[in-house]
Amino acid sequence: MSKKENGLLKKFAVTAAIAGAACAAAGSAFIEQFLSKKGIKKLAAKGGFTSPEEMECFINSEEAIAGTEFYRKMVYRDIFTFNKHSKCLHAIFYDAPEESDVFVISCHGFMGDPTQNKTYIKHFYEMGFNILLPYLRGHGKSEHNYCTMGWLDRLDIIDWIEYIRDLNPKAKIILHGVSMGAATVMMTTGEELPDNVVCCIEDCGYTTLWDEYSVQLKELYNLPSDIVLNILNPIFKMTLGFDIKSASALKQVKKSKTPTLFIHGDKDAFVPFWMNYPLYQNASCEKERLVVPGAHHAASVYLCPELYWNTVTEFIKKYI
Repeated sequence: MSKKENGLLKKFAVTAAIAGAACAAAGSAFIEQFLSKKGIKKLAAKGGFTSPEEMECFINSEEAIAGTEFYRKMVYRDIFTFNKHSKCLHAIFYDAPEESDVFVISCHGFMGDPTQNKTYIKHFYEMGFNILLPYLRGHGKSEHNYCTMGWLDRLDIIDWIEYIRDLNPKAKIILHGVSMGAATVMMTTGEELPDNVVCCIEDCGYTTLWDEYSVQLKELYNLPSDIVLNILNPIFKMTLGFDIKSASALKQVKKSKTPTLFIHGDKDAFVPFWMNYPLYQNASCEKERLVVPGAHHAASVYLCPELYWNTVTEFIKKYI
């Protein structure tokens, strides 16, 4: 090799190293801003990605106000268990109004916590059920420092299922989740679950993490999603312990044996409505689908409460 060629090779190597370092720094910054516990708390304080018009629905609709009143007057218990890696898992728990073998595990969305599900808590409580609401990873009282968008949370939900079975071996367990929480419970159903898990209700969950990030990178930041995600993927593996492509609710529902109700608003742009159909179509379990006309992201229960709860109630009755 000539001196000139050797010099060019060195320059290329230096340029590649600089580019690689820049990509790694950008990937780490993304994770710290959007998936670290501290970053999520800052995002939530700024209002996240919800428009003022959408926030009005979550705060001032009749359903939202009723849920808030219920939360303020009802007493819950803080509970905890340990996962297989000796990490403490935290949740809040509402005892049923009367003794019941039915338990709901209800999972919150991104930037939320169990209180985000207060409207759902109210209705499940009025249906006579016990309700367990976990703090998902990277949120609230969770002792995990990073959010995993439901993928590793699915393993924690299995630990909560075992917690309930220890409380009541005859328990009939309903999985429920909204947005990221919906992805979490769908991902859970792809695992081997005990017969105690009788059904699942997912509300506006995403197909895969790759799909969801692709949508957001394009819509919010006008970035080339495949390029950005391929840069991020090694940082995901190193920091979070899995790659973006593995986090797939679509893959999990193909293995599911848990009867599932798939709910989505047809005006949802954050987790686009189109994601609902492939999830429903590919699910290998008994299944039903509810499309709520005019509802944006996570707003179905507030916009059409009668349709929502009639459908949910009739679905649950089949399995308990």
